[in-house]
Amino acid sequence: MKRKLNSDEVSFFCEQAALILNAGIPLSEGIEILREDIEDKRMDLLCTIMLEDLNKSEPLSLAMENTKAFPEYTVKMVKIGEMTGRLEDVLRELSSYYSSRAEITRTVRSSVLHPLMLLVMMTAVIIVLITLVIPMFGEIFSQFDSSISETVNGTVELAYGVGTTMLIVLLVIIAVSAVIAILSQVPSAKRALSNFVSVFPLTRKMSKRFSVSKIADAISMMVASGISPDEALENAAALIDDKKLSAKLLECRQKVLDGEYFADVISSARIFPAMSARSLKIAYSSGAFEEAWSKLAAQCGDAAMESASNIVAFIEPAIVIILTTVIGAILLTVMIPLMNIMSVLG
Repeated sequence: MKRKLNSDEVSFFCEQAALILNAGIPLSEGIEILREDIEDKRMDLLCTIMLEDLNKSEPLSLAMENTKAFPEYTVKMVKIGEMTGRLEDVLRELSSYYSSRAEITRTVRSSVLHPLMLLVMMTAVIIVLITLVIPMFGEIFSQFDSSISETVNGTVELAYGVGTTMLIVLLVIIAVSAVIAILSQVPSAKRALSNFVSVFPLTRKMSKRFSVSKIADAISMMVASGISPDEALENAAALIDDKKLSAKLLECRQKVLDGEYFADVISSARIFPAMSARSLKIAYSSGAFEEAWSKLAAQCGDAAMESASNIVAFIEPAIVIILTTVIGAILLTVMIPLMNIMSVLG
C-alpha cells in the first residue's frame, strides 16, 4: 500500500485485533470476518494483504510489516508483544495510544484551520472592496466638478492601493499555507516543518508540550506492556522530531544502562514537570508506576491541547483586529472625503 494508515485507522485495527484475540478466535479467521464487514476499500485491501501471510501461519507483526501501511513503531511494538506473550495487551495499549494521537492531531488541525478560515473570509471582503466598493466611490467622485474630483482622486487611488497590497499579502499567506499542507504529507518535508515549529518563537512552547505528551504516552504504553525502561526510552526517542528532547532521552537510556534508578533519571532530566517527576519517583517506590505513567500521559496531553488553544485564542483576535482595522481604514479613506464634499455642498 502506498499511503501509511493515519492514527484513527491504526487505532481501529489494533482495537479490533485485540477483540479478536480476547474472543479466542484465530487472527486469520477474525480478520477475514472483519474484512467482510468493512466498507472502506483501503482497509479491505489491507486485510486481504495480511490474510495472505496469516493463512501461512506467519506472525501478525510480519503480516503488518509486509503491508507497508503501518508505522514502524506499531510493527515493533506488536513484535515485542508476540515475544513477551502480551500481544493482546500491547494491541489495546496501541489502540489507546493512537486514539490519543488522533485527538491531538485534530486539535492542531483545528488550531490552524480556524485562523486560515478567517483569512479567507477577510480576503473575500477585501476583494469586494477593491472590485466593487472603491470603484463605486470613484464614479461618485467623478460626477463632481473637476476641482473636487481632483482633490479626492488621490484618496481613492490610495484606498485602492492599500486594498490591493493587503489582498496580495493575504493571497500569499493562503498560498503558503496550502503549500505547507501539501508538503506535510511528505515524510521528509513533514520532519523539516516539525523542526521549524519546534524553534519558531510563537510555536516553540506548544511544540515541546506536544513532544512531551507523545513521550509520556509512548512510555506509559510500553511500561504497561512490560518493556524494559532502557528500551522504552530508546523507542520514545525515535518517535519524536524534537532533536533536543530525543538526545535527552538517549542520555537517560545510557544512565539507566549504567545502573542508575529509572525514576531518578527521569526526574533529573527535567523532561516532565517537576511535580509529575516527583510523583513518578513516589509511584516507583510504592509499585504503582503503571497508573502514575497513565496519569502523567493524560496531564501532558491536556497541557499540549491547552497550549494549542492558547495560541488560537491569541491568533484569531489578532487577525480580526488587524484585518478589520485595515478594512475600516480603506473605507474611511473614501468615506471622509465624501462626507467633506457633502458638508461643503450642503
